Amino acid sequence: MVPHKIVYTYALAKEYTEYLEMKKKAMVIDPKVIASTPKVISSTFADPWKVVCVYEREITDLRAMHYDGFEFGKTLYNIAPYREISNTNPFDADTHALENQLQTRKPGEGIFTEVATGPYGQREFKYLYLIDFEGMHIIREMMPCEASSRGVPLHSLIKYRGVIGGEIFFDDQNPRLAYVNFGSARLSFRNAKEAENAAKFILSLGYDKVVAVYSDRDFSAAPYGMKDRYGESLANAVFVREGL
Repeated sequence: MVPHKIVYTYALAKEYTEYLEMKKKAMVIDPKVIASTPKVISSTFADPWKVVCVYEREITDLRAMHYDGFEFGKTLYNIAPYREISNTNPFDADTHALENQLQTRKPGEGIFTEVATGPYGQREFKYLYLIDFEGMHIIREMMPCEASSRGVPLHSLIKYRGVIGGEIFFDDQNPRLAYVNFGSARLSFRNAKEAENAAKFILSLGYDKVVAVYSDRDFSAAPYGMKDRYGESLANAVFVREGL
């Protein structure tokens, strides 16, 4: 019988080999090219299947939620249980890789500033986000990241644990309008209620309107995928603050 320690070492060696092979195909990002990219609308929205008015008391309740540490299985910000990331190579999980480049906000701390704004769906203007007990962390995807096997930031390089992750875009004309989806294979959402409460969380930062890209269906029967978040006439729900 092969000792467990050796089996573990073999498994880790295999994952490291896979990581190195992926790095050979990693994207090479030129920040100057990204900065001069023309803005092109590549995805469009259907009329929202619901519009939700989020009352000020809900925003106030979220602002009052503070977590001094983490507790596995505990639901944070009414969204989902706190859990480990999944579906990732362990060598693609280094939270020191991006720690000086993240923007982080808790409810009530204000909107994200100095972000690149552009059309929803255009990768050059995409930010990855992850929510954990410290709040919402964002990082622009199309930037060089040496630690990543893909050459760009990954959710697993933001944090090891959280409640939900996805992608967020910021509107060109209105700084208090954000577009959000739930496309993270590493910290995926399981049902529409999690998506709804994540949208409310984003409002609580200081946004007036959030367009959440998901449909009114059972995601346990058909998982959330690329067709849910990119393409024409995307299903969406709109969340607005009370009084707007």
